[in-house]
Amino acid sequence: MFSVVQISDSHVSPRITHFNANWEAARALLPRLSPDLIVHTGDATLDGADMEADCAMAAAGLADLPAPLRVVPGNHDVGDLGAATQPPTAARIARHERHFGPCVWTEDRPGWRLLGLNSQVIGAGDGGDEAQRAVIEEVIATLGPRRLAVFLHKPMFLDAVEEGPVGYWAVPPDVRAPVRRLLDHPNLRLVASGHLHIARLTTHGPATVAWCPATSFTLGGKLMADARGGDRRLGVMRHVFREDSVETEVIAIPDSRHLVLDDMIDEIYPPAPAAAGS
Repeated sequence: MFSVVQISDSHVSPRITHFNANWEAARALLPRLSPDLIVHTGDATLDGADMEADCAMAAAGLADLPAPLRVVPGNHDVGDLGAATQPPTAARIARHERHFGPCVWTEDRPGWRLLGLNSQVIGAGDGGDEAQRAVIEEVIATLGPRRLAVFLHKPMFLDAVEEGPVGYWAVPPDVRAPVRRLLDHPNLRLVASGHLHIARLTTHGPATVAWCPATSFTLGGKLMADARGGDRRLGVMRHVFREDSVETEVIAIPDSRHLVLDDMIDEIYPPAPAAAGS
C-alpha cells in the first residue's frame, strides 16, 4: 500500500498574486497527509506558457515538499492545442521541463505503474505527440500484471468515452485514439486529472475517474454553467493504492479563501485586443 497526494491548478505568479496565498495554504497541508508521492496535474503557473518568472515561482513553491514530486503540464503552463495565441510549442514544453521535469513520465511502485501524460499535445501530430504515443505503447506492452494509474491535466472525457466534442474542457474525441488504448485496458484503476476546478469521483469500468479540485479558485456559472454533478470547491486529493484498487478522498485546504474566477476573469486573463478594423 502507498499513497499519492494530487494537487492541481495552483496558478501562481509573481505578477498577479491573487492565488498565491491559497497555494501556500495547500503547501502547508501536505506534510500532514504523509504522502509517498505528490503529483501536480497541471496549471502550476498563472501563465507559464509565456512568462518564465511564473515558471520559476511555481517551481520554487514545489521544491522541498514532503515526498517526491511528479508534474504534468496544463494549458496555462505550455499552451493549448488549437489556440491561436498560445499553442503548445516545443519551446514552451522545453521551458516547462527545465523547471518541472519531464512532461511524460512513468513511476513504478510495487504492483503498480503510474503514467503521467501531456494532455496538451494529444492529437498534435508533431514530435511530442508521437513520442508520447510511443510511451503509451511501451507502457501497455510492458505492464504485465501491474495495475495502471494515469495522471494528466485535461480529462480524457467528461461523462462518457463515446461523447462528442465538449470544447475546451476535455481531450477532443477525434484525437482520443491513443488514450483509448489506456481507457480500454483491463488493468486500469485510476484516471486522475485537473483543469475543471471541480471535485468529482466517477467510474469507468473498474477504474476511478477523479477530477481533482484546484488549490486556487473555482469557476462559477458564468464561466462553467454545468458542474457535471461535481463540487465547486478548493482542495487536494489523496489516493491510497491497494493491491487491486484505489481509494480516493477529497481533502479541504485549511485557511484557504474560496475565490471565484468569474468575479475577476478580465483582470486575471484579459481578453485579447480586437483586431484592427474589426
